[in-house]
Amino acid sequence: MFQLVKLQYKSFFRSASMGGSLFAKIFAWLGIIYFTLMAIAIGFIHGTGTSVLNPDADNIEFPFEWINENLIYAFAYWIVLRYILQKIPIVNIRQLLLTPMKKSKVIRFAVNRTNFSTFNLMSIFYLVPFSLTVYSMGDLDSNKLIFWNISIIAIVYITNYLNIVLNKRDSLVLIIAGVLILFRALEYWDFLDFTVYSKIIFTSFYNQPILVLIPIGLLAYTYYSVIRFFRFGLYIDTGLQVQVAEARQDDFKFLNRFGEMAKFLRNDFRLIKRSKRARNTALMGIGFVLYGLIFLWAQDIYGDTMLIFGYLFSTGGFMFTFCGLVPSWDSQHYSFMMCQNIKYIDYLKSKWYLGCLGIGIATLLASPIYAYFGLFHFVAIICCGVYNLGLNSYLTLWAGAFTKSKVDLDSMKNAMGDSKAFNSKTLLLTIPQMVVPVVVYLVVSKFFTPMIGCFAIGILGAVGVFFRKPVFKLIIQTYKTEKYSTLSAYKETN
Repeated sequence: MFQLVKLQYKSFFRSASMGGSLFAKIFAWLGIIYFTLMAIAIGFIHGTGTSVLNPDADNIEFPFEWINENLIYAFAYWIVLRYILQKIPIVNIRQLLLTPMKKSKVIRFAVNRTNFSTFNLMSIFYLVPFSLTVYSMGDLDSNKLIFWNISIIAIVYITNYLNIVLNKRDSLVLIIAGVLILFRALEYWDFLDFTVYSKIIFTSFYNQPILVLIPIGLLAYTYYSVIRFFRFGLYIDTGLQVQVAEARQDDFKFLNRFGEMAKFLRNDFRLIKRSKRARNTALMGIGFVLYGLIFLWAQDIYGDTMLIFGYLFSTGGFMFTFCGLVPSWDSQHYSFMMCQNIKYIDYLKSKWYLGCLGIGIATLLASPIYAYFGLFHFVAIICCGVYNLGLNSYLTLWAGAFTKSKVDLDSMKNAMGDSKAFNSKTLLLTIPQMVVPVVVYLVVSKFFTPMIGCFAIGILGAVGVFFRKPVFKLIIQTYKTEKYSTLSAYKETN
């Protein structure tokens, strides 16, 4: 195990994209520290029976019963969030399988890495202060409470291993999400109250400590199933079998009007249509349209300033997620492209047009949704869309010259391959792009009105559109400067 950890350490610090990876790691650790502290704080708050979203609400008389009533939904949401956000264990197995190292050791190392996932640690950091608080304020038995915690933590780790298996089975995730929506709908219209059954199930782990053997047994079975899943799929030729299928040519003739850029646009549309990871990334980018609702529902807590942050993601989600991986989508044939008579201006403008299309679609979808909440929200969406179009689109392309993260579209065919749409590194790199518009809105709205603050953001974006030519010259020069280091990074195999 120590040898594999050492190899991971060397792979990180010897990588050609170490600078960008280190930057992302620093932000990731800051985020982990923040959410850990939040989990501890929320654990204490819920333990006292108060609410985070509405501090003025009536206190919950029995917090322990309340959490048992809501655990069924907490675990359902946890599974869906894990699928979207948590990475599965990825190990470059092609080289390791050529060594005398046992396959079982590689599998155990990869799977055990997920035990220290932020999702697992946050659950523990929430449960411990919650349990200490309810114990100090109530008549709960300490021994029974310990067994209850062990049961809940075991179920948390069951969801951890389920996430690994669900990575290859999107249909199961859609079924879980559909069942969750159905449960919520039935409860909303007072047909059934599933919190009653949740309370009975999870309280039983406290009332009958011997039942702790059930989640522990399920955890052992799930862990064994994951090991077995990898053992039967971990072969050097996995994913290389030839599959016979009907060949279909996607011409996308309507793109011919774009001249030389048409061939790059066609390749991107084909990529989104044929590649699971690219398709999931594109869909996730459009799904960010609803991201602003999170800040809208908690507007009393976050304020109007964070609404702008959410609306920037709502209109620019596709650009941040999909275009944030330019030119990584072409990493497998990037060296071949550089040998051809290809102009950088055509290649980059095609990516820019694709990003603008995504921004336009997202803005059109978001406008009627947020217009329902008032004129201010409609204007904010439009202005954030214009800002993403006029400034953030350039910054996203420019940052791509330094990302150098290889995207192996064939790796998802392997047992330990990745097909997730979420990429934490690209989203972390978008944070600096959010600072300027949020600060502009904060300053202008403070001295004038929130509506004028929105117009200030929109005007900045509109001005940026007119500087397209000089900005593209700068972006092209950056790509040419980073050309050989990018080629070197894409040739790395570990």
